[in-house]
Amino acid sequence: MPADRCTGKKGRYAVDMSSAKAPKEDSGLRAWLTLVQTQSLVVDAVSADLEREAGLPLPWFEVLLQVTNGPDGLLTMQELAHSVLLSKSGVTRLVDRMVEAGMIERKACATDRRVVYASATTAGRAALRKAIPVHAESLNRHFSTVLTAAEQKMLSTSLRKILDAGGFAPTPCPTGLPEESRRLPADAGAARPARTS
Repeated sequence: MPADRCTGKKGRYAVDMSSAKAPKEDSGLRAWLTLVQTQSLVVDAVSADLEREAGLPLPWFEVLLQVTNGPDGLLTMQELAHSVLLSKSGVTRLVDRMVEAGMIERKACATDRRVVYASATTAGRAALRKAIPVHAESLNRHFSTVLTAAEQKMLSTSLRKILDAGGFAPTPCPTGLPEESRRLPADAGAARPARTS
């Protein structure tokens, strides 16, 4: 492999990340490329683990996690698009596939015909329940244990500064399935008034 290729991603990025060759003013570019490469590496690894061990693609995991942790176990398509950081059209196609697979169902809002909610089915919640420990272990192995607690805190603080500068309010981080006792009956969300954001 040529020396000017990043080896962490099988030569995918033709960028020399060594600080010896980069001028001081390129430190922002170096940091950006390192962030993008790291994100790609960890996402690919976690995605492969989830598919292999739980049979669930990472985007499906994200949708199920966000929906089950939404108010009353429901999210509008717009809320879902924001929470998984996909475009609305991308989320719509993803939800279409998940509806076909029986993991997600769509529910109409009783007070606003324009609003459609996504909700996890029983099969979707079961798939998420199986995938959560796989996701946690994989993220731990490929990310968390590589950094010390102080490094994790510093990374979070640094990235939060960028989010704040861009005026972005990050989505709260759900950690698993909410208590089943908090869940409403399957048709309860249809009567819920539309949320305003």
